[in-house]
Amino acid sequence: MDPEKQLDVLMLFGYGQEKDASSGYNFPTVPATSIYPANTGILKKGEFFSNFKKKHTDEAARVYNYLISCDKFEDFVKAALYFKGILNEGLYLYALSVALAHRKDEHSFDIPFLWQLHPHAYFSNSRIKAALAHLQLVKPTVAESDIVSTFVTGTHRDPEFKVSWWREDVGLNWHHAHWHQVYPYAGIEINGKLTTKDREGELFYYMHQQMLARYDAERLAVGLLRVIPFDNWNIPIQEGYDSHLTNEYGTLQYAPRPSGMVLSDSYTDPTSPVTVHQQSYNWNRLLNAINTGKFQKKDNCYEDVNIENLGAAIESSVSSPNPDLYGSLHNNGHDLLSIITDPDGRYKQAMGVMGTTETSIRDPVFFRWHKYIDNLFVMHKNMLDPYSADDLGFKNITLEEISVKVNGCCDQKENVLTTRMEYVNVDIYQSMFQQENPQQSLQVSVYRVNHDEFEYNIKVNNAKRKNVKAAFRVFMAPSFDEHSDRFGLNEQRRWFIEMDKFVEELPRHATHEIKRSSKLSSVVKPPGLSIKDILKEVVERKRKSTKKNVESECVCRRERYCECGLPQNILLPRGTESGMRFDLFVMVTDWESDNCTDNLDQGTSYCGVKNQKYPDGRAMGFPFDRNIDVKFFTKFLDTFVDRFDNMLSVPITIKTISTTK
Repeated sequence: MDPEKQLDVLMLFGYGQEKDASSGYNFPTVPATSIYPANTGILKKGEFFSNFKKKHTDEAARVYNYLISCDKFEDFVKAALYFKGILNEGLYLYALSVALAHRKDEHSFDIPFLWQLHPHAYFSNSRIKAALAHLQLVKPTVAESDIVSTFVTGTHRDPEFKVSWWREDVGLNWHHAHWHQVYPYAGIEINGKLTTKDREGELFYYMHQQMLARYDAERLAVGLLRVIPFDNWNIPIQEGYDSHLTNEYGTLQYAPRPSGMVLSDSYTDPTSPVTVHQQSYNWNRLLNAINTGKFQKKDNCYEDVNIENLGAAIESSVSSPNPDLYGSLHNNGHDLLSIITDPDGRYKQAMGVMGTTETSIRDPVFFRWHKYIDNLFVMHKNMLDPYSADDLGFKNITLEEISVKVNGCCDQKENVLTTRMEYVNVDIYQSMFQQENPQQSLQVSVYRVNHDEFEYNIKVNNAKRKNVKAAFRVFMAPSFDEHSDRFGLNEQRRWFIEMDKFVEELPRHATHEIKRSSKLSSVVKPPGLSIKDILKEVVERKRKSTKKNVESECVCRRERYCECGLPQNILLPRGTESGMRFDLFVMVTDWESDNCTDNLDQGTSYCGVKNQKYPDGRAMGFPFDRNIDVKFFTKFLDTFVDRFDNMLSVPITIKTISTTK
């Protein structure tokens, strides 16, 4: 961390006094319009910014690509301050976040929690008003009585309320928003050309597919059906939702959606209407491409369909083979659902939470929409040949034992993991709350799932004549469906949750025992930092910099997207009080042939490695991303792993422990 750059970054997010000429910065003396990109400042302040509206994201892309291009950090700060003055607040926050994630000097600073930078996207206005009232007390420390309680968005009269705690988890919403900042579909400009990053289309598929699998595990645990895809747009949507969230000023509320609404054409932007029929055409053209295995490009030539360009076409990123032909199915779906209560703007309603990546996963219909989208990817995967024995095997490598156990519990049974629901306090203090005080902390209570830390115990034998680097792929999936019937493997495979992926060197002619902590999972992010934590670190760095260089203590290497990944508390599904059975699956593959660039680390499963190829050369979700050849199993998972020495599965139980506040 560079302390001065860190303070400048916090200032750009609204914390600290803004720089001016008296700060030692030489601001331009010529008009800003002759320096900075044109067509910015179009979206008015106070309005909602939507990641799914092309006009909004095109404006944001002009801004963040300019900010990324600034070679000198000082020039970046000056440009960002200019844009802060003219841009819509939500657009500015998005553009600044994308730029910071992609600048070459990103390793010089930390980014605070997104809910602290933009609390209105995570907490209701009533909670923020209560927080402001507490701040009037101007207390140097926070007592228990000063903690603002969590806000409940529904009641048990709504069946979907049973899993609202999961959809509304602040860390999970941060994960989804940050992923879309790391992989903006409007593209990053490289050598004058907008482009997407390595395997971005496949990551779009896989990140959302894994979110669906995790959500379905939570639904099964509370007795709900798995997500039903939103594939009939002419019938009313049964699920309603009201987030009680507002814009930055508390003046516009995200529109609630009552139960029973029907999708309609949108004419809120007369120059770019979005119609339900056009969405149907886009779906059919994508389906035709999948069935024929060919995309028609703009020049009327054809290219083979693969998971990468299919993801680009569905999301309509800048790498789409032909956006004019295949449209913007995913983004327009979000847009239509977000304005379903006022599709032609006659009542001047704001959009619903489906209109932005920061808030959309709060809504039950998000998962129905993405199940519909995911089915397109499944159709493509079903067209591919199943993996062969050579693809699946690893000669002379034998998994002998696998188990899991909660850390530090001698009396805890093997293969029994424990979770609990808990109230925790998060700090939402920032400069928008009147005076700035580095010692001030403003706590809001949130309700979330968490688990006891555990470790994997793996025993593997290497019968080869040399040491080998091996990749360990760890998944789990519910064993039974909503009817208490055991899943058949080719159905269950869609519900396997990636838990970890790591590399170990196996000594030759030896049995190797591995203990792997759940905290090191490749799908989770390291613990984040609040503004208060960052300021403490800045003070410490300044104090120590006179003595010696201070190395980062972050467990995520700086060349990683360190804010990318699930929050640690979401890693393990909640399970049930009586115990919910899951199948734990571990597979070992040859990392020397799988490896593309680098070893695995926290956050790499969903975001890869910055400015490099995605580290794992295998398909995301391998070996469960394709139908499994029936010659390798009879019906269930255990008959499949019996065919391969490098695989093993074991039934485990996840119990949730009843707690009270």
